[in-house]
This record gives sequence, structure tokens and C-alpha cells, in this order.
Amino acid sequence: MSPLPEPVDLDRPADLPAALEVFFAPHQGADGFSNPWGAASVRGVGEVLRWQLQSNPFKAAKRRRPSLPVARDPADAFHTLDEGARIQWLGHATVLVEVDGVVALIDPIFGRAGVVPRAVPAPLSVDALPHVDAVLLSHGHRDHMDAPSLRALARRFGEALLFVTPLGLGRSLPREARRVVELDWWQRVEVRGVSLNLVPAQHWHQRGPLDRNRALWGGWVIRGSRSVYHSGDTGWFGGFEAIGRVFPGIDVASLPLGAYEPRWFMGEQHMSPEDSARAFHALGARHFMAMHWGTYDLTDEPLDHGPWVLLPEVLAAQEIALERVHVMAHGGALGFVRDAIEPVERAGPA
Repeated sequence: MSPLPEPVDLDRPADLPAALEVFFAPHQGADGFSNPWGAASVRGVGEVLRWQLQSNPFKAAKRRRPSLPVARDPADAFHTLDEGARIQWLGHATVLVEVDGVVALIDPIFGRAGVVPRAVPAPLSVDALPHVDAVLLSHGHRDHMDAPSLRALARRFGEALLFVTPLGLGRSLPREARRVVELDWWQRVEVRGVSLNLVPAQHWHQRGPLDRNRALWGGWVIRGSRSVYHSGDTGWFGGFEAIGRVFPGIDVASLPLGAYEPRWFMGEQHMSPEDSARAFHALGARHFMAMHWGTYDLTDEPLDHGPWVLLPEVLAAQEIALERVHVMAHGGALGFVRDAIEPVERAGPA
């Protein structure tokens, strides 16, 4: 087994505004991890019951069949793009990223999310994936950290596969995961010259009844000759500007467009399309790739409400050009072919 890469602390920008200092503040105490800027994103049992018992204003809209496009040939979609930088959306928050020949798979889940079935089958099976160097996990919730999928990946790729998690989450990996590195916010590991960087997010952790916030959460920046950001689960917070300052010139930001209603319950932990557009601006990213929609029915709004109903008016209101936003089919891919300045898409809906 090859040695594990060592975590390295990232440098803080010398010109960091005082208002952004809080996103570099200590965030671990006796009660576990926290969002040090004061967000209280964890909801109690009473609030969960209130949500489940109230009427759903989207009930009628959810009776119609949602528009959930699927790529014609997902395997071909990825491989027809240049390996310098290519990204494939496999549903929900599962994103396959290749930068400079290093392949990372973020938040892999190929089946049910706990008891919630997939609305769209996984466009690729574990056996159909290309070679994967590293699995990156944003947090421990079961729609992002799926034990059967992680076990299958460990068996497919063997001891060479690297698992990179936020602090405290490694203990929840299946025993088949042998090479594990845990990172704090603003730390990185390198794989063949490509850095895998954990950055803050506004969220929380819980996998069992007694482990609330005993592991950290975060987003990811994969950086080589191109850079790709993945938000994980997060509410809107000022840390997006801090991330953009540490990683200027992000090429593609993978941001959520689903699982956001009702806002009184979800607002601090899941972004709305409006929030994701604001985050895109704050990050200073060049392109927006949608994720976290259309795969699992987790919240009140219809599965396709974010991209097809809200997004057009959000883009107009926030003056974001349509050509900078990519709502992919399940299994669709986005990449930079040769020396292209602008990315291209592969595999439209069937």
C-alpha cells in the first residue's frame, strides 16, 4: 500500500478583509464542530414534526410528472472530453471530476438515499466508472455518504483508492476503505500535482442518534491547471467570498438547485436557486454546473422546480448569462476540450 499524502494547511490571503476572518476561526469544541459565524442550522424534532404535519403548498404541482432528462450514453459523454478537465454529473451531489489526469469522485451514491428511492436510476454503475484515484466526501448525511456505494468502490478499486473526508468522518467509512485522510477546513492533500482542498460550508453532521456534529462538513476545491468547486450541502453564508479569495479564478462551481423548501426549515442548511446564484457571484466562478436536484424527493418542491421554474427568473434578476450556466442531464458531462477557453457539454437528454 502506498503512503498516505500528508495534509497541508492553506495560506490565508494577506489582504483578507476583517469581515471574512470568522471563516478561518476555530470551529471545534467540547460539543463537537460548529459554524463559528453563528448559524444555527440544526433543526430539532419539534421543527421536523411541524414541517411534516403542515400542508405542502406544492402538493398539486407535484402530481405532474417532472422533467428529469437522462444522457443518451453517459460513459461516452465523459470519455469524449479532454482529460485536462472534465466533469460528469451522476445525479444528486455525485460528481466525477478529472483534472490533469487525476480523477476524483465526490459524494458517491448509486442507490437509495436511506429509505428514499432514486427518481432516476444511476447513469453509471460502479463497475462502469473509469479509474478513480480519490473519493471525496462533503459530510456524513446518508444522501451524500452512502455506505453500500463506498464499499462497492473500495472493492472495485482496491487498496490504491484514497478516501478524503472532513475531520471525524473517517470512522464512519466501511472497513473496506483502507487509505483514509481526514482534513480540516483550509487544508489540502495532493495527488500527482493536483490539490484536493476542503473548504467551509454552512451545515451540520449526524449519522446516528448520539453523534450530532461529532464530524466536520465542508465543500471541495479541486485545483490543477483548472479548478472545480463542489459546495456539498450548505446554506448561503459569507464564506463563499472567502473561498473565492483563496481560490481565485474557479472554472466551474457545482452548486445545488434542489431540496430547499420550505425555506423556514431548509434555509440555513440548503440553498435555494437564488442563494446558489448569489454564491456563484461571491465565488467569482466562471461557470455554474447544477447539482443536488432531480434525483431524490427530499423536500416540498417538485423535483424539477429549481432548474425549470425558478432558475430562468433568477438568472435574469442576477444578470447571469445563460451560456455560463449548465443544467446537465443525469449522466451529462462538461469539459474543456484541448485549449478551449469555454467549456463544452456532452450528451443531451435522450
